[in-house]
Amino acid sequence: MSVEQSRPARCVASLAAMVVAAVASTHAQAVVTTYSVTQTFNQVVYDASHPDWDTIFTGSFDFDSQTNTVSNLMGSLSQAMTGNTVFRALDYQLSSVYDAAIGGLLVSVFHQNTTDVFQGGGFATGGTKEYGNQNAYATIFVNTTDPTAAPTADQIAKLAYGDCTTGSLMGMGAGAKTCMTGWVDSAQADLSGGTMQGTYPISQTIAAVPEPETYAMLLAGLGLVGFAVRRRTVR
Repeated sequence: MSVEQSRPARCVASLAAMVVAAVASTHAQAVVTTYSVTQTFNQVVYDASHPDWDTIFTGSFDFDSQTNTVSNLMGSLSQAMTGNTVFRALDYQLSSVYDAAIGGLLVSVFHQNTTDVFQGGGFATGGTKEYGNQNAYATIFVNTTDPTAAPTADQIAKLAYGDCTTGSLMGMGAGAKTCMTGWVDSAQADLSGGTMQGTYPISQTIAAVPEPETYAMLLAGLGLVGFAVRRRTVR
């Protein structure tokens, strides 16, 4: 191959390298990153009859790697009792607590703009009766060293949800109804905690969401590479 023929090839390779470097630099400089999160609480009571009727929380949040803080956690919580045909919007991030023992943040998001979910107030794991305000919540774990790291058993043990809204309430009469809840209960042989025979196993996955600017830069770079290749073909 002549020098004149190889020059376009070198140009294409150089452009491709510049695109990759620019995208990598954008990620490296990012302080606040948006992540998606999915939690699945296996509802033991449905294991035989409807194994896909799990309670699932899907959402997103922003993580600031300089301050190690989470903001804008929101998403939706499915209702297993409805066959996952009904979802409750969880729009209010009202609690974020750092747990040094497990190396990260326990962040909770609610259906109503209050942390009162269970009878007596609050949302402490172990609650089962409704507060009476149609509230629901989910607690996620965020590893402050690497939010995308797979959670350990100890970290999974801190996850929980409670749904005290219509469609997830059980009981008759005028008294407080029982909510759908789920967590890990180490006192149980099968580790299932919560109402309706509890939930186990519980899983959580977190992944970074590429920023629109990154997509735009990548597409622009690919366009330049394509243009260079087309010019080379014409020559």
